[in-house]
Amino acid sequence: MVGDKRNEMWSIIADKDLRPTYYDRFHCLASGCELSCCIGWNIVFDKKDYLSMKQQDASPELAERLGRALHRIRDGRCDDNVYAEFNLPNGVCPLLRNDCLCALQAEKGSDALPWVCKIFPRDEKYLPSGYMERSLSPACEGVLALLWELPEGVDFVSDPLPKEKWRKLTMVGDVSLIRYYADIRELCIDFLQDRRFPLARRILMMGMALRELVDGEKDIPGWLARSRAMANTLASGGFPEEPEQEKLQAMLLMNIFQMLRTFYTTNPELQKIQEDLITCFGMSLSGDLGTLSLAPYYAARERFEQNFGDREYFFENLVVSLLFQLHLPDPASVETLWKSYVNFCNVYALYRFAAVMSCREGAAGDKAELFRMMVYISRVLIHNSTRRAELRDELFQNDSATLAHMAILLSG
Repeated sequence: MVGDKRNEMWSIIADKDLRPTYYDRFHCLASGCELSCCIGWNIVFDKKDYLSMKQQDASPELAERLGRALHRIRDGRCDDNVYAEFNLPNGVCPLLRNDCLCALQAEKGSDALPWVCKIFPRDEKYLPSGYMERSLSPACEGVLALLWELPEGVDFVSDPLPKEKWRKLTMVGDVSLIRYYADIRELCIDFLQDRRFPLARRILMMGMALRELVDGEKDIPGWLARSRAMANTLASGGFPEEPEQEKLQAMLLMNIFQMLRTFYTTNPELQKIQEDLITCFGMSLSGDLGTLSLAPYYAARERFEQNFGDREYFFENLVVSLLFQLHLPDPASVETLWKSYVNFCNVYALYRFAAVMSCREGAAGDKAELFRMMVYISRVLIHNSTRRAELRDELFQNDSATLAHMAILLSG
């Protein structure tokens, strides 16, 4: 091909599916769920789902609930795909019954649900890996419970797709990278699951390898072989020096501020978490970052290590699942490749902060509180690509998106 690599085209047939093995074991916790997905979400759906619910032959009770629940969107967001939403008085869907079950599903079956409710926490997408990939969101307590029960780590399984589900995918970008999407991501997952290293160092090792591609490496097969050998070399030393305490503290302060902004929401539960954190650090969202004390974070981190020091496999499982769900790294170009890595580091750092703060002063510091923090950070971060991009772009705007800065970010 001739011309700008960013405008090259490459096609592949996606004729298989790919999913983590725990995907097949997922089931809704229903009334046993403590963190309902029917609370605190701005749930929108398309015109087809709206009309289907409006036209239900429903009992008087369900009809009354639907009347309160359904709201047409009539602003600039509206089109056939973003056509209506659920009203959420006090952050709760009117279809949610006292037994924590959906009134619509209980009376009319799951086929009556809008697509967004029917599929959550599942997701599926055709990708340049050549697979239709299925994933599960950690914004669901039931998914976290599955990750908690995998001390041996996350594995993946694939099956052929029926021919009617095959898709021809045409990608535009740097074809020399895109055609190796599956190999690049497999390498990244292998790094994340290399238990010879602490988790933060595994993510840094991944960045050290990807940086070579960003810096212009063209021999991808040779790079893959060299990168796979890197772990053995680094096992005997060779990581960047530990960041200076002053730099580490500055990044921690920024992380805390980002987390408090990320939690900004109308969800009463999230508002309570945000208020707890603001009180904990003695600050306001408009306050001076330089006056914030890190003592509460360090105390929480010590308690976190005592309570969950033997559960690093859970956080490994979480980041592997996030990498898979977010379809990272993005090899459309060297620019998007590095942006996607910085995005991943930022996501990890925010999850890490939220996990540590599950052990803040006054919090239970148990698995239930940890899951609560993981669910809520997932709901405001993983399901909001605009917010993730804004947080990532701040690092670039502040000249804080280098590999050295990622080392500092990951050290918190």
